[in-house]
Amino acid sequence: MQQRLAILAALLLAAAPAAAQDFPAIGGQYIDFGASMASVGQMNNVLGATVRSRGGERRATVRPPAPKAVSGTRYQPSPAISVRVRARFADFVARADPANAARLRQVIQRNDLLGLWERHVATDGLRRGDVADAMTAYWVQNWQIANKVPFTSRAQVQAVRSQIAGALGTSPGFARMNDAARQELAETYMLNFIAQGSAFSDAMARKDAAHATRLSDAAAARFQTDVKLDLRRLRLTPAGFAD
Repeated sequence: MQQRLAILAALLLAAAPAAAQDFPAIGGQYIDFGASMASVGQMNNVLGATVRSRGGERRATVRPPAPKAVSGTRYQPSPAISVRVRARFADFVARADPANAARLRQVIQRNDLLGLWERHVATDGLRRGDVADAMTAYWVQNWQIANKVPFTSRAQVQAVRSQIAGALGTSPGFARMNDAARQELAETYMLNFIAQGSAFSDAMARKDAAHATRLSDAAAARFQTDVKLDLRRLRLTPAGFAD
């Protein structure tokens, strides 16, 4: 399956009237929702260090990694955690776009955004309840937005997932996280995915090249600042991301 950014706009439109246009401000924010959470930054940097360590492989033939028995990236979800994360996301969106705060809060509270995320990524083999899957979707989408790449294959997405699962499997910080912390981390990635992807999909659908470029630049700036990685330099290979 090919991950299509345009599908996100279609799914949002099916979920709620004009929903694809609901997050233009948040999509261009320099800082992600939840970026102040130590766990988000820590996990981004865990993968960032893995990607940077492979920079010397640029001239080598890239082969898919051997399967690894990595466990522990799934979690047992709690509805109460989802309610808390959604409420924080609504507060963040309202601050980002105060003129539309009331309407945005309604969209967030009335629509199953996590279910929408799952429908969009399912054909790439990703699912809810797994931190590696949520992080994979977020990283791949930001790479797509930064580089304006509309399609990625299921094989590419799964290669990134294997890379992320391996990185998390060696992280003491991740190992110490309980189910609640993992769920909050995953759902933060998922909501950022919806907000940023819907804004970019809408700009592309409206052929608003200037706004699409601003969103693309914002994605590149987030990773350059927070992860010290240049998304526009990264290559998406059969073995995942390589710097």
